[in-house]
Amino acid sequence: MEEKDLETRATRSSRTSNNQTGKKPKNKKNRPIMVPMVAAIMIFTLFLLIGYAFFQSHFLPMAEANGTKIGWMNVDAAQKKLEELNGAQQVVIESAEGEQQVIDLPEKYNVTKEFLDENISQSSIKLPINETFKAELEAKLNELTFAEGAPSQDAYIERGEAGFQIVPEQYGTVVDKAGLMEKVLADVEQNTGEYTYNVADFYQKPAVLKDSEELTNQMAALTQKENKTITVAISDKSVQIPKETLQTFLNGEGNADQAAVEAWVTQISPEYSSISQPITFTNIHGETRRYLNNGSYGWSINIAETAALITQAVDSANGEETVTAVIDGDVNQSSVVNQTYVEIDLNNQMMYFFQNGVKTIETPVITGRYNKGTATVPGFHTILYKDTDTNLEGSMLDGSKYSVPVKYWMPLLSYGQVVTQIGIHDADYKLEHFGNKEAYMTNLGSNGCINTPGDAMSQLFAASYPGMPVIIYGTIYDDAPSEFDKPVDHGEPV
Repeated sequence: MEEKDLETRATRSSRTSNNQTGKKPKNKKNRPIMVPMVAAIMIFTLFLLIGYAFFQSHFLPMAEANGTKIGWMNVDAAQKKLEELNGAQQVVIESAEGEQQVIDLPEKYNVTKEFLDENISQSSIKLPINETFKAELEAKLNELTFAEGAPSQDAYIERGEAGFQIVPEQYGTVVDKAGLMEKVLADVEQNTGEYTYNVADFYQKPAVLKDSEELTNQMAALTQKENKTITVAISDKSVQIPKETLQTFLNGEGNADQAAVEAWVTQISPEYSSISQPITFTNIHGETRRYLNNGSYGWSINIAETAALITQAVDSANGEETVTAVIDGDVNQSSVVNQTYVEIDLNNQMMYFFQNGVKTIETPVITGRYNKGTATVPGFHTILYKDTDTNLEGSMLDGSKYSVPVKYWMPLLSYGQVVTQIGIHDADYKLEHFGNKEAYMTNLGSNGCINTPGDAMSQLFAASYPGMPVIIYGTIYDDAPSEFDKPVDHGEPV
C-alpha cells in the first residue's frame, strides 16, 4: 500500500515537473514524412547525374546547326543528318524564252566529328564552309553566258516644242551578271533551298529615273530660268528677252550657254547700236538726207562682255534681272549729225566746218578730177587720223606717179570701214584756182582728195579730231566716164 502511494506520488510529481517546464512529449507521426523527401532529392540528383552524363555525348534538346535541328542526337547521328546539307543541289538560270542553264552546287560544308564533338554543348552551331566552295561556285557562275540584249536608257531632259520636258527611262534586256551572282551566292549561303532564277529579274536597270530627285531639281531649275524676266538696258533703250529665246540659251543641264547668248547679242546689236544706224544730216541748203553709217561713228554693244552678264543673269536664282549692256564707243554720238562736222558741197566746190552747231569755216575747195576713178565720192565719212608734214604718193589713172608734200593730212574712212586713200589736205600751190567751180574738170582736179587752202586747212586741222563726221554730197560725177572705184552714197531724202 505504501509502495503504490509512493509510485502515485512520483508519477504526479513527474507530470507536475513537465507541466512547469512547458515541454511536450515527441510526436512519432512526423518521422514518415521525411523519408519521401529524401528519396525525391536522391532521385532528382540521380537524374541530373544521368542527364549530365548523357549530354556529354549528345546535343542539347534545342540544338541546331545552320537551321537544322540536331537535339538529343549523338555526334554520329548529327553528322549523318548534317551531311544531307551537302546533298546534290542545283542552281537553275531561266532565260526569257524558257531556256535553262544549270549549275551543280559544290559541297558547301566541312562536317567532321571533331568539329561536332567540340561544339556538342552549343545550342546554335554554324558549320564551317569548305575553303574552295565559294571560289568553285563563282567560277561556275562566271561561265554563264547571256544574250547581248538591248541596254537600258536613263531618263533625261530635252527641249521640245512646248519647252523642256522629262523623257522617261527605258528598260533594256542586258543581264546584270554581277547582280545575279551576288543573289545566288547570298541565297546559297543562307540555305534558302530555292535556287531557280529568271534572268528578266536581273536586267540592268536605268541609273536615272524620271522621278529621280536629280531630274526633278534640274527640271525645276530649268522652269525657273526659262520663265524669268531679263531686261537688257542698251543706252536709252531696253529689250526684254523673250521666253522662247531664253530657252535657246539653256543647255540640257539647265545652264546658260554663253555661245548661244553671244549669238543673240550679235543678232540684235545692229538694231540697237548707233554705229549700225543710218546717219541723218541736213546740209547748209536745208536738204535732209539719210546716209549709210561707215561703221565707225557712234557706239556699239560689246558682244562678249554683255553676253557674259546675261549668262550670269540667266544662271542666277532671281526671278527678275536687269542687265546693262556694255557699250564701246561714244554714246553721245547721235545718228543725227548736227553739231561738229565737215560738210563738202561737190556741186559748188565748197567746204564748211560746223563746231557745236555753229559754222566757223567756209572755204572753196577743189575735189577729184572729173572721172569716176578719181572722183571724190559722196557719202558719210569720218576722219581716220591726223598727220602733219607728210608726202602723199600714188599713181594717176594714166599710170603717172605723183608725190605731193602737204602740211596737213586727214585721210577719210568710208562706208564699210573702207580706207579710200582720199582725204582733206592743204594745196596752196593751187591757191589762185580756188573758187573756180570748174577746176575739177581740168588737170587741177585731185586724185580724189579735197584740196583746201592752207589757212582754212590750218584752222580745220586744229579744230578737228579722229572720228569726226565728214559728209560729202553732190552729183557732179554722176555723168563722169569710167566706174566709181570707191563706195558711193548719195543718201535718201527724208
